[in-house]
Amino acid sequence: MKEKTLLKIALICSVVGIAILYAVSLNISINEKTIDEINKGDIGEKVKIKGVLTKVSDTENVVFLEITQAQNMDVIIFKDKGQILNLTEGNYVEIIGKIEEYEGKREVIADRVRVVE
Repeated sequence: MKEKTLLKIALICSVVGIAILYAVSLNISINEKTIDEINKGDIGEKVKIKGVLTKVSDTENVVFLEITQAQNMDVIIFKDKGQILNLTEGNYVEIIGKIEEYEGKREVIADRVRVVE
């Protein structure tokens, strides 16, 4: 095949691939729940929760957060090497993560934490 033909095919495949990724991204959603709504059936599910930070415990590899709505829930963040989180008590945060159970207690293993103004 000629180089021009290969270039055209590669360009068309790239554009089609980007269009497909865009269409798929529109259909992806994470359910926002309150702490009250989370139950044992939700373990393993990804959720988005919002609340006020009431406790921050920073160790070398892990950050433990406690957020409050009507109830409290523990959030665990595994830090990457050299990662610094600027979270303080009283911040209003949005957390996206997976619900897990540890020692009979539900907690969220955070994928993303951001301060919401």
